[in-house]
Amino acid sequence: MIIRKISFYILLAPLLFLSCQKTETVNKIKIGFSQCLSDHPWRDAMNHSMKIKASLYPEVQLTIYEAQNDIEQQINHIELMIQNDADVIIVSPLDPSVIASSVEKAYDKGIPVIVLDRKVNTGKYTAFVGADNLEVGRNAGRYIASSSKESVNVIELRGSDFSSPVNERSQGFRQIIDTLEKVTLLGNIKGIDSGIPKEKFRKLLDSLSNRKIDYVYAFNDEMALQAWEVARDINREREIKFIGVDGLAGGDGGIESVLRGILEATILYPTGGAEAIELAIKAVKGENVQKNNKLNTTVIDRFNADIMKNQFDKINDQQQDLENQIAAITFQEERFTAQNNLLKLLMVLFAIILSLTAYSVYSMVTIRKKKRELELTNEKVTIQKDQISNFAKQLEVSNEAKLNFFTGLSHEFKTPITLILSAIESIGENAKVKGIQILSEVELIYNNSN
Repeated sequence: MIIRKISFYILLAPLLFLSCQKTETVNKIKIGFSQCLSDHPWRDAMNHSMKIKASLYPEVQLTIYEAQNDIEQQINHIELMIQNDADVIIVSPLDPSVIASSVEKAYDKGIPVIVLDRKVNTGKYTAFVGADNLEVGRNAGRYIASSSKESVNVIELRGSDFSSPVNERSQGFRQIIDTLEKVTLLGNIKGIDSGIPKEKFRKLLDSLSNRKIDYVYAFNDEMALQAWEVARDINREREIKFIGVDGLAGGDGGIESVLRGILEATILYPTGGAEAIELAIKAVKGENVQKNNKLNTTVIDRFNADIMKNQFDKINDQQQDLENQIAAITFQEERFTAQNNLLKLLMVLFAIILSLTAYSVYSMVTIRKKKRELELTNEKVTIQKDQISNFAKQLEVSNEAKLNFFTGLSHEFKTPITLILSAIESIGENAKVKGIQILSEVELIYNNSN
């Protein structure tokens, strides 16, 4: 029974070890983000800033869903986040009208919804965060208008969809140039998913070969760079100035293009990724969240591009340091967890060894006790055996004495009986010779003697 109990406790020890593992005491905040577009530097920068911000909060679990310019897929992503009980949903809508019902459904279920960058055609959302695209268009219009006192000719390169940034950037731009007689809009081209329709833009430039083109206003830096490449192919890149929107640092970003003299200017358009994460956390915690959160924008040209680049480089360096620190902390946490688990395992093994040692000592004491009891029992059995042997010997002597006694006694009785019997036989024979009747008692004695 004791062995079974010990075995049971030994088998139970690993389970106790697992049950003693440290459970996650911090409740995870599940944030889901539906990104409308993919494979775009500005969208990549948005995703990156969200990941950096979310990594600062151990309780935040961020999941990014890429709709890849597919409205049905974005709707499915929002439905999936609702089914997975997301604590907050961040969405950058691909289409402001089609996506509205999905946003309303999440909001009606009590899930905070943060609308990022692009607006949606419903008021059922928790907060909007993004730059003022009307102001972006106005900044571009003011910059072009202030560049010369003479007449200015402009070509507008719009975005590929009818999202709020596209409409508002054009609307803000028109609000400025339509009030100025010196600014003439020579053409307007709608972009495509990959940027601008280069052949269509080339034909427009060819049709305006006899006219001066002062500016090309593109709705993002990537489109502006593509327009510059088309102009370069026909040797008109020096006579035309290009303005883009986004103002990303590094690589082929707008700031670098300004420094290289490819773009005349770029309008800074913050991604708002980090701000969206902050608002999401506040909304989950029940804190007051402002409905509209406007991000500042500004013009970056050759006069301030160096300053902006240095600032962004410092920010990127700080982000890289932060990522390295987070990675180091994560590594240390994993290492600590592994060492902690190893320590617990060693403690369990030590407890098992200690239990086995105690059981061994207990078994040794028990065995010695049982051995002593067995020795005492053996001694008693030996004594009883000796007593039985002595008793058997005494019984044997007694039986022999009895046998000798009765043998002697038999001898003692047999001799006189034989003599008596002999005498009776003689009497009987004499009586027969003489013809005398023998008494019946004498005959009875003779018969009984035989």
